[in-house]
Amino acid sequence: MLDWMLRPCTTQQFIKQHLDQRPLHISRQKHQHYFDGLLTKADIQQLLESQQLQYGTNVDVTSYTDGQRTNLNYNGSANADQPETADASTVMRRFNKESCSVRVLHPQRWVEPVYKLLSMLEVELRSPVGCNAYLTPPSSQGFAPHWDDIDAFVLQVEGSKRWRLYAPDDNADLLPHDSSRDFQEEELGKLLLDVTLHPGDLLYMPRGCIHQAQALPDAHSLHLTVSANQHCSWTDLFELSLPRALQLAADECIGLRRSLPFDMSQYMGLIHEEGESAQRNNFTTTAQQMLQQVSKHMPLDAAADRMSVQFVQQRLPPYGLHRREERPDLEVSESSKITLVRPGIAAMTIEDDSVVLYHCLNNPRILHASRPDDLAKDESADEQPDIAPGRLEFDVDYGEVLEHILSAHGSKGVSMGKLQRMLDGTDSTVDLFALVGDLYSEGLVDVQA
Repeated sequence: MLDWMLRPCTTQQFIKQHLDQRPLHISRQKHQHYFDGLLTKADIQQLLESQQLQYGTNVDVTSYTDGQRTNLNYNGSANADQPETADASTVMRRFNKESCSVRVLHPQRWVEPVYKLLSMLEVELRSPVGCNAYLTPPSSQGFAPHWDDIDAFVLQVEGSKRWRLYAPDDNADLLPHDSSRDFQEEELGKLLLDVTLHPGDLLYMPRGCIHQAQALPDAHSLHLTVSANQHCSWTDLFELSLPRALQLAADECIGLRRSLPFDMSQYMGLIHEEGESAQRNNFTTTAQQMLQQVSKHMPLDAAADRMSVQFVQQRLPPYGLHRREERPDLEVSESSKITLVRPGIAAMTIEDDSVVLYHCLNNPRILHASRPDDLAKDESADEQPDIAPGRLEFDVDYGEVLEHILSAHGSKGVSMGKLQRMLDGTDSTVDLFALVGDLYSEGLVDVQA
């Protein structure tokens, strides 16, 4: 799916030349219908009329004039105490008569083609993929210049839009962990790219790339921004692994448990940071040596497992899988071949001396990309889908067998006989047929006679 989005640029070319580095513009003048079928202006109006879209959570109405962004996330009074359900006629009147932009957040929750696109991208990228839709009136701009904390793939669907991209002033702002504030025009740095997107075109922007966009005068603009790589950096891996690394290193290295010097405050701290002394140099050298000890105890596999579990819990349910109740009764023998129904749908970790398998088959599509504060604010317990989380717990003896099954997808299926031979001659208490039955009932594996 990524290859299709980027064509004629290949995924490998993109990774080598653009990912985390520089923008990419793909023009498709001869293929302006490339993104047809994903979303239309009429689809957005129908969503507003048929769904209870909440201002601020599902839809934003904004304008940007004379360097000031204004939010109009209300129907009547701007002083409403609680978030309101967007009134379709009010939103479209502001779009048509007041030159306001309409942003639909997470259209994959309701729009089937967008759901399919994002679900397939999540399979390829192995990280959460999001989406917002932007409907902009002619000659209008809805948002101030800013940068985002995501890698953005802009898919131009209807109309045309001029994009201006700027380099950040400071290298510390490259690939940022958080989105920026709104910038004024006089704060903008070097212009990297000034390009107009037409239907079928794509624009990639690494996170941290300052941008602003304006629809052309002749027609409205509709584009999708597909987002990726939010909080999926080395920083995020180390945030998970460093606290445990410190604990493990302290258990083994007595130096980390020794008392700090009594006179530390005489040469360390803000009032001494510009100073030079033998004591200060010795202290910082010792601290660096201690950190090297900590780095040797980084539980990178455990941290990677946690990130995998977080992804599985956040991602969309796989597109196009048969419902579990439609599957035939299980027939399994020693010659049966076991395959995972889709790669990457499950992740395994160790919790309290048990092997825990998390999967995404039960993930509610309607809550994809929800933040905890959104759920607490905008959805009552009665309105939230009553769906059991995808979680199976097993004895630790099941770990090795589960590892093989999780790797068995497509042509890489594994036979029951091979799994049984792994257990022969061991003291394992694994009930292989019961395990496969549980995974089949959960919808995680296919079994071929």
